[in-house]
Amino acid sequence: MYRWLLLWGVAAVALLPACPASNATTTRNTAAIADVASGKLTEAKASWWGYDSRDATACLQAAISSGVPRLIVDDVRTPWNVDPITLRSNQVIVFERGVEVVARRGSFRGKADCLFSAYDAENITLEGPGATLRMRRDDYTRSGYERGEWRMVLSFRGCSNVSISGLTLAESGGDGIYLGSSEGEKPCVDVRISGVTCTRNYRQGISVVNAENLLIEDCLFRDTRGVSPQAGIDFEPNRATERLVNCLVRNCVSVGNAGNGFAFYLPRLTQRSEPVSIRLENCRSYSSRANGMHLFTLNRPQSAPSGSVEFDRCTFVGNTRSGVRITDKPDTACRVIFRHCAIDGNAPNWPQDGQINFQNKPDSQHEIGGVDFEHCTIRDTRERPPIAYLDRAGGLPLADITGSLTIYRDGRSETVNISERLLADWTGARVRQ
Repeated sequence: MYRWLLLWGVAAVALLPACPASNATTTRNTAAIADVASGKLTEAKASWWGYDSRDATACLQAAISSGVPRLIVDDVRTPWNVDPITLRSNQVIVFERGVEVVARRGSFRGKADCLFSAYDAENITLEGPGATLRMRRDDYTRSGYERGEWRMVLSFRGCSNVSISGLTLAESGGDGIYLGSSEGEKPCVDVRISGVTCTRNYRQGISVVNAENLLIEDCLFRDTRGVSPQAGIDFEPNRATERLVNCLVRNCVSVGNAGNGFAFYLPRLTQRSEPVSIRLENCRSYSSRANGMHLFTLNRPQSAPSGSVEFDRCTFVGNTRSGVRITDKPDTACRVIFRHCAIDGNAPNWPQDGQINFQNKPDSQHEIGGVDFEHCTIRDTRERPPIAYLDRAGGLPLADITGSLTIYRDGRSETVNISERLLADWTGARVRQ
C-alpha cells in the first residue's frame, strides 16, 4: 500500500508546474518533492521546487500547490519575482527573514491581479517577521495597464481561520490586505493580523469589507497614497448583507496617510444588517492628510446600521483636518463611544473644523448624533470651540451627544460636561439631548 501511495505521489508531483530550467539558480530536489507528495515530509523549502531569478512563479506556486503542511519560503539572496499566486487551505507559509516576494515587472496586467489570493479557503497562516511582499504601485498607473484599485498584496474572500503576522506589505496597486466576500457574500471569519506593516499602498492599508471575529493588533499603516479613500484601515461593506461583527483593532498606528487614519464608511449597511460591533483600543492616528478618524452613514434611521463603534484610550493628533469627524449619522443609528481618548492639535489650518466635527449633507433630514465622549481630553493650538458642526442641511439639530471633555489651552485645563446649552454655544446649532 505504501509503495502504491509513493508511486501515486511521484506521479502527482510530475503534474505540478515546473520551474523553468533556464536562468534558474536552484534546481529541483526531486527526492525531497517525492517525500512531500508521499507524506513522509510535512515541512518543505520552496526552493526544492527550483528557483528562477527572472520568474519564480511556477516554482513558488508548485511549492504551495503541493499541499505541504508547513512551507518555508527560503532566502535565496535575490527576490522571488512572481506573477499572481493562489494560496490553498490547511497550510502554514513561513517567509524567512530577509525574503522578498516581488510582483514581476510587466506582469499584473489584469486590474484585479493580486500578489497572493485565497477564495473560500481555510486554515491559512502566513508568517514573516523581517520579510517583505512588494508590488510595483507606480507601474500600474502607466500606459499598458488598465487603471484599477484592486491589485492587492493579500486578498482573502470568504476565508476562515486566517493568521498573518510579521510581514511588510508594500506598494500594492490596491490594498495591503483585503478581507471580502466570496459567493453568497460569505464573510472572512476568525482572522488575526498581527505585527504587520502596510506601507505605500495605493488605496488602503487594510480594507475590511465583510468580516466576523477579526483581530488586528500591533500593526503600522503608513503613507497610503493613490486613489480614495487612501486610509490606514477602512471598514467599508459593499452590501447590506455583509457584516462587521466582533472586529477589534488594538495597539495599531496609522500615520501619514493621504486619507483618514481610520475610516468607517457604512452607508451600504441598514437596520436589517447585522449590528456593527467594532472596537479600537490604544490606537493612534497622526499626520493624516484628512481626519484622524471619520465615520459616515446614511441619514435615514431605517437605512443606518445599529450596533456600536467604540474607541478606548485612542489618540488622534496632528492630523490635517479634524481628529474626529462624524458625518450624516442619525442619533438613533449605531452608537459611537470614545473613552479616555486624546484629541490633540488637529486642523491647525482649518479653523472651522474643530478637534471634533459633526456634519450633515444638504439632503439630510434627521438629527445628527448618538455619540458619547467619556473622560476625553482636547488640546488645541487655536482659540476655537472644541466641537464644530457643519450644517449643510440648514437648521438640522444635533442630538444625544453626551459625556465630558477636559480642555487644555494656554497652560490651563477645564473639565466640562457636555450639555445642550454648551453644545449650542459651541456650534450655534439647535440641540436635543
